[in-house]
Amino acid sequence: MQMAIPATTAQGEVRIVERLRAVQLRPTSARICILQLLSGGGQTSLNAEDIYQQLQENGIAVSLGTIYRVLRELEAVALLLREREDSASGNKARYWLRPEHAEEGSCYFVCRVCERKVLVQDEALMQQLRQVAQVHGMQAGGNVVSMQMCCSHCSQEGRANRRADRLARTPL
Repeated sequence: MQMAIPATTAQGEVRIVERLRAVQLRPTSARICILQLLSGGGQTSLNAEDIYQQLQENGIAVSLGTIYRVLRELEAVALLLREREDSASGNKARYWLRPEHAEEGSCYFVCRVCERKVLVQDEALMQQLRQVAQVHGMQAGGNVVSMQMCCSHCSQEGRANRRADRLARTPL
């Protein structure tokens, strides 16, 4: 597989290579390209098809199967976080780069509109979630929990848009 590494800062690429080596993964071009793509997009999360499309647009030849394999590997060593997205075509996994300061058992609030993420480090909350999981016969792993919500900015914008739509439909 021939892959070109997208133009990024040398420091960012070095940091990605260090993170891969810290979890004992060889820094292959596929892993580096996917991590660069996810780290360069701010706080957005992407599904495998979006990653494939963006890499193709950047002239990087990689198969969709390779992307799925690399995403599973990176999630298994906790470099990526996975969240589920409900869509008209079904349930899709979306991935985002795990922040370096995120501890095991952290919780994120994720805006379902703008994808802004807010880290919540509340041990009492996490303990309560573990207890509820246990009551229902589930074991909470050390993974990060993400809860989808709508941030105040997006909900205000949505209310304003709905109000404007109602006013536009109101006969004079």
